[in-house]
Amino acid sequence: MIRRAVFLLSLGVAQVAFAQAPAPQGAPAGLVQKQAFARSLVEDAAVAERIQASQDAEALRLFALAKESYGLALAALKAGDYGAAEKRFNEAMSSIGKARRLAPDAAALAAKQRAEYAERLQGAESLEKSYRSYLKSAGRKPGAAGAETDEAATLGVSRLLDAARKHAREDRPGDALRALDKAEQVMRAALNRVLGSTTLDYALKFETPAEEYAFEMERNRSYAELVPVAVAEYKPKEESRLIIDSLVNQSREAIEQARGYAEQKNFPRALESVRTGTEYLMNALGVAGLVVPQ
Repeated sequence: MIRRAVFLLSLGVAQVAFAQAPAPQGAPAGLVQKQAFARSLVEDAAVAERIQASQDAEALRLFALAKESYGLALAALKAGDYGAAEKRFNEAMSSIGKARRLAPDAAALAAKQRAEYAERLQGAESLEKSYRSYLKSAGRKPGAAGAETDEAATLGVSRLLDAARKHAREDRPGDALRALDKAEQVMRAALNRVLGSTTLDYALKFETPAEEYAFEMERNRSYAELVPVAVAEYKPKEESRLIIDSLVNQSREAIEQARGYAEQKNFPRALESVRTGTEYLMNALGVAGLVVPQ
């Protein structure tokens, strides 16, 4: 409280000093207008309180710099050095503008958080859907090794997403975003764990080649769903995205070949092609940043 009082007191002293320094006669009209605008920014008490309340060190530094530049501009203006005055007024306005952006008002911050929440909720829901789809396609049944951990992760994410939605309905976008952060962390860890530990025993799972082929196609589809989610979550660089797109296209070609072989009842070749397509997707996920087994 003492620090805040000192800050506001110094602001008040500066405002009095600024008010006592009108533009001298003969100053360019444009410069006089710039002085008035700069003064309105620097002397905005609501902005000053907002910056102080933010406790943002950079915002506080920039605000102090803005006041200093404005004071130097007034001195230059009084001395008739209009070029220096304009330069200092520009510096003051630039500094206060940056300080304001670092300490946005509550309404602007809430609006930004609501927009971010709406966008990220879709990504989190997509990630959850892909996780459930993968568990289903990989045959992770209750009682199997790791199944309890899978179930706990699924339940934990569902609760976190429900909490995020509840916070959003209560107009608490900050809390909603924090709940989404936790949900995304749990889901990424779960995906990496499941994909890194799953092994498939084809001899025990499948009674016919057609059944095995259907499973492999479903597994390929679940990996294909993961690719855009991984890209959205891990945000790979542009060159990596080009590689990912190429791998996804190669996977599609392999899957088309697999479908052709399956129509001919040539399931050995169909299985070979679909697994090749899945390997392309696994490599694409690896490039995106999601570790998967080979």
